[in-house]
Amino acid sequence: MNKLVGIAKAWIIAANPNPEQKLLAESRTSVCSACPHKAYNETIDLYYCSLCGCPLSKKIFSPSGPNECPDKRWEN
Repeated sequence: MNKLVGIAKAWIIAANPNPEQKLLAESRTSVCSACPHKAYNETIDLYYCSLCGCPLSKKIFSPSGPNECPDKRWEN
């Protein structure tokens, strides 16, 4: 899966996640909360990954594959 497809899938999943996807996102959120690459943009009131630039509210729903955490912090 290429990066663009992975990003699109994450946004689609985030709009209506199933229970399993919600649990995975919660797990990833706890990892991201303690990550030094978590950044905040005041202008648009958004947390994002400073390594890849993705908004964390969508990134946490990324399907497994090459679009996962760029710092390899997620187990799934």
